[in-house]
Amino acid sequence: MIMFKRWLPAALAFLLVASPYGSVAKAVQDQGFINPPDHYKASVFGDLGGQNSITAENFEIDTNDDGTLYMRSSNNQGKIASNSEGIAYTYKQISESSNFNLSTTVTVEDWTPNNQVSFGIMVRDEILKNENDEHFTGDYLAVGALDQEMKGFYNKNDRSSIEKDHWSFDDSDPPHGNKEYSLALIKSGDVYQLSVNGEHQIVEDFDAALSYGGFFTARNTAVTFSEYKVDVLSDEADGASLVVDDQRVKKEYLKGEDLNLEGLRVHVESANGSERRVNEDEWIVTGYDPQETGDQQINIHYNGLTEEIEVTVHPLSVTDLTVEYAPAKSTYYVGDILNTDGLEIEAEYNDGYKHGPLEHTEVSFQIQGKTVHPGEILESPGEKTVWVVSDDYFRALDSFTIDIRDEAITELEIRQAPVKTSYFIGEEFEPAGTMVYAHYEDGEEVRIGLQEVEIDDVNTDHIGRKTVEISYKGEVASFDIEVKEPEVTHIEIVEYPKTTYEIGQPFDPNGLEVVYAYDNGDQTTVEEETLSLDISEYDELEPGRYEIVIEANGKAFKAIKLPVIVQNPREHQWESIVFGQSIGEDTNSIKEHEGGNIELYAHGNAGKVTQDHDGISYYYTELNAEGDNFDLSADIEVIEYAKAPHDGQESFGIMARDAIGPAWDSGVFSSNVATVGGFSGGTSEANGTQLYVRSGVISPDGEGSEGIQKNMIREERPGSSNTFPATEYRLQLTKTNSGFKGSLNGENQTIIFEPDILSVQDDKMYVGFFVAREATINVHNIDLSVTDANVDPPKVAPPSEPVEPTLNIVSLERTSDTETYHVKAESNTEGTLRLIQEGQVIKEEGKMSSGVVLPIHAPLNDNEQTRFTAVFIPDDSKNLSNDQPIIKNFTVINRTFQDEIHVTPEGHHTGEGTRNDPVDVDTAIDFVSRGQTILLHDGHYIRDEKLNIRKYNDGAEGEMKTLKAKKGSHPVIDFNSVSEGAVLSGDYWHIEGIDFARSAGNTKGFVIGGSHNIVENSRFYENGDTGLQISRTDPSEDDISMWPSHNLVLNSTSFDNRDPAENNADGFAAKLTSGEGNVFRGAIAHNNIDDGFDLYAKVGTGAIGAVVIEDSIAYRNGTLTNGSAGGGDKNGFKLGGEGIYVPHIIRNSIAFENGSTGFTSNSNPGLIAENNIAFNNEGGNLDMSTYTNIQEDFELDRFISYHTRPALRDRYPYRLESNSNYLFDGDVSENKKGIQINEQHFRSLHPQLPYKRDENGDIIWGDFLYWIPPAI
Repeated sequence: MIMFKRWLPAALAFLLVASPYGSVAKAVQDQGFINPPDHYKASVFGDLGGQNSITAENFEIDTNDDGTLYMRSSNNQGKIASNSEGIAYTYKQISESSNFNLSTTVTVEDWTPNNQVSFGIMVRDEILKNENDEHFTGDYLAVGALDQEMKGFYNKNDRSSIEKDHWSFDDSDPPHGNKEYSLALIKSGDVYQLSVNGEHQIVEDFDAALSYGGFFTARNTAVTFSEYKVDVLSDEADGASLVVDDQRVKKEYLKGEDLNLEGLRVHVESANGSERRVNEDEWIVTGYDPQETGDQQINIHYNGLTEEIEVTVHPLSVTDLTVEYAPAKSTYYVGDILNTDGLEIEAEYNDGYKHGPLEHTEVSFQIQGKTVHPGEILESPGEKTVWVVSDDYFRALDSFTIDIRDEAITELEIRQAPVKTSYFIGEEFEPAGTMVYAHYEDGEEVRIGLQEVEIDDVNTDHIGRKTVEISYKGEVASFDIEVKEPEVTHIEIVEYPKTTYEIGQPFDPNGLEVVYAYDNGDQTTVEEETLSLDISEYDELEPGRYEIVIEANGKAFKAIKLPVIVQNPREHQWESIVFGQSIGEDTNSIKEHEGGNIELYAHGNAGKVTQDHDGISYYYTELNAEGDNFDLSADIEVIEYAKAPHDGQESFGIMARDAIGPAWDSGVFSSNVATVGGFSGGTSEANGTQLYVRSGVISPDGEGSEGIQKNMIREERPGSSNTFPATEYRLQLTKTNSGFKGSLNGENQTIIFEPDILSVQDDKMYVGFFVAREATINVHNIDLSVTDANVDPPKVAPPSEPVEPTLNIVSLERTSDTETYHVKAESNTEGTLRLIQEGQVIKEEGKMSSGVVLPIHAPLNDNEQTRFTAVFIPDDSKNLSNDQPIIKNFTVINRTFQDEIHVTPEGHHTGEGTRNDPVDVDTAIDFVSRGQTILLHDGHYIRDEKLNIRKYNDGAEGEMKTLKAKKGSHPVIDFNSVSEGAVLSGDYWHIEGIDFARSAGNTKGFVIGGSHNIVENSRFYENGDTGLQISRTDPSEDDISMWPSHNLVLNSTSFDNRDPAENNADGFAAKLTSGEGNVFRGAIAHNNIDDGFDLYAKVGTGAIGAVVIEDSIAYRNGTLTNGSAGGGDKNGFKLGGEGIYVPHIIRNSIAFENGSTGFTSNSNPGLIAENNIAFNNEGGNLDMSTYTNIQEDFELDRFISYHTRPALRDRYPYRLESNSNYLFDGDVSENKKGIQINEQHFRSLHPQLPYKRDENGDIIWGDFLYWIPPAI
């Protein structure tokens, strides 16, 4: 049993003296990094990662000269987690029954986004005194930052995890550096009020005995608390009461209206009649529900006293309505039924108090004073006005017009017969796919839905040709179907025998099952005695592929061939590795014991399995990802598994994965996986034995992850009493050509159809046993069989899932286009589209294909709004969950500006875009015309959403759309660490002279997803991921021809970009999904947490287009300008990935003082480097290498590599040595002739930073690394 050493208030003085940890606490205090304000105490305690983590490097509590309180938690130490917390805490003692008021203003000095990073006000029941305890938790209530947002949260020991999903403060920005928040936590009786920036949340179900109140930090943040107070309120004297004067308070409200207590006066009246006024920020209000109509009792709380006032909430009443969109169907023929689908009604409530949509069930329809209902037959011809009348108020009404034509049907046409016209006896008739049209006297042809026609009963009990009649309005059309007996068409294998053999093993037909296959899909087994197997070709002594010929005796069916393979015996080398987030040498291990059992250990939050990445102890062997299938099983003895309650990240079992991380590297590492074993996936999910798969991952940082899909095998938490050897518990994971099968004890087998996920990151797959987070197991009786995928049973497609049809309008709904405008529609299944523009049908039956955009020309009027209705009729012959028409109404706004468009931070969307009446930047971007320029005036453009230049918002060759800084201005687009950065999905844009800063964590500062764009003289800094990246912005673009191409990044700078994991944010990148012809020229990338430039490519997505980098600089990447170092690759120029051949060119560029390699091919065998200089890069100046099985095709000309301190030698094929290349051999830099260079061959080796640029933005190179070639 683990004994928690906690500080209880009643025993505080005694424990301070008697605790064996007193010396530790004193030592921590003596180090000087815990200096609380007068009258406060402080401690660093809880789940900190070890007692030796309590150091000045990791924590700081200090009182500034001005009395403010500075608190810091660093280096991933501490956390707020579901089952434990580790915090720095400055506090006062409070009594369990007291009421209190805690408040402060907090300024965020540093913030690294992560869901366990936190700061704020906290009241709690217990603390430790400068002590680590990985299991420590207690009852607490807090308000502040958590999960990268401002919220309230609490923990109680009888709960499975912290409660944190009910008290968010939506009006407050997410936490990040340089933000300021006003926080408060007030208690009155059993009621708590949490406040952030004046927004309040109430907690009424928290009943812990609280003993401490104060301020805290956890994990990676530094804050300054000012105006902080912990006020414990004195109990009111006996007989005291709360007096509320509500005479001047608003008492009548409408549904949804906020409570307004302006004018409320609150006093405390003592028993002797004296009164004391209570300020507005001291009382708590509960009981008001704006959505509940009727009388309500509102409670006013202060210091344990409560008084009520009464208010009334009235229901809303419709006072007017407007038909926003008329129904999609406006033309009828006598005898048709009224169809109001597509009708949208906007209601006004209470004379303008509120506007909102009105449902069809809340109105009635009238034609010529008579009420009609949808579905009612229309019998009177002519143009009719249909009035829409509110059921709430008869004067609230509007109308639309329909045309009822008195024309007779001349013909009923079956334009398309059903998909299925051939039936077997007894099969049910299926009309899907039938298209019926009515021809009228006026020449119109109208498609009639199958739900509107009558179809004869169809009898398929007898063979022969049958006529099916369809009738509508007295007209009849027909088509024929054929009914026949089923016939055998061929024989096929449904169950396979063993197909992979080792030398000396005879062919074994056991398990083989062959069937007669009928043309109706039925099957009957071919009896064994009628089967003929020809194994004459099979040679068990000779490795190779053979075919077993199978025939059904006496039947004239084509023989089938069963492929098998004979191969040499394979030995499997088993390895051990520990990697991934939260692992540690003290908490993870793998041991091989005598007798062959393997012990895997993960204890104390050691590693994890999440939706996107892992940290595991792994015992594995390598297999061929493309050619091998496998079956791995073992008896699993569970020694320990999961905390109680579980935290959702623990797991154990058999795991196959497509990549493994570096040994003992605790950075984030992601891979596709297939696993069977103990797993939950979340604190609220069942913890049992499951088969689960993570798919979609294309890189170790988790990019593309589609999360985890899982199938429960046994919903019982595994433990020592229900696993081996106490009872049978044998896990089995099988990879087939169809997917992954998991089973327990050979039963309850389940399959996930994802066979190709283990060949994404490289050509190996890793198969073995693992533990994560909190799990210790012994693995016994391992049995691994590997088969050849090429002869294994062929891939079986997963059962077809019905598609839920969708319709998306992907064209611009805000545009300057007029005559050239096209509506663009996209669906996920086949069908037809009808498009209506301002009541007129402009496309009757546009053919839609899944995933293909259908453009429809729809000219717009200048500076007007145009209403459209799109009606999509899915093809009901497809496997659909719903074949009903989809109707989408939308409005396209056209707007144009004259001359240049002026933009300021204060600009408004209603502005004219002139110097004196500017607009906002989003309006300007949406409505700029081809060839027009947007001028950004000086200022700070603070944003809470991305800057979006949408797909199809295009300029043209010779008519680029331009967004640039006004001459002499320096605009900054600041995403305030709350949103994604700029996304350029359009073509032919020119961006110039603008800063793009501080995108949210794990989002890029600027992404170019369009083509033929120029980004010039701009800066990208302090973003939550890469500063600027060229890659697709539309995930559906899966071919290189669709990826962003021919973009130019010119004379721009990117620095201080850092992602939350501190291992992925580059300066500039063109990677993964960038197309041909992209160029970086005159670009400077410095002090980014990962690489300066990154041209990474992956096997999973294929080669990217060749990039040119020229006249550019990369320096000091891997470390920010403030000296903070990250865990990224830290290269200057990273120019490839995963051995994929791409002929990138880098020329006339320099790299110096980067944390790793200056210039690296990063395994790209096609790199071309011309006239470059590398200096004092910590991981070496040059690495031109690739995988040993790949033929390199490097080109290296005029490369200068020089060091003034000990360094790694350059890596390159020796054939690249030449008289123009001066390469570093670990001691000296010399060319092929042996001519060495030294400091004299440079004008200067001392950079003058930062680099300056001339008036055109070109780099002023100066004397640093100016090359003076030696005489040859």
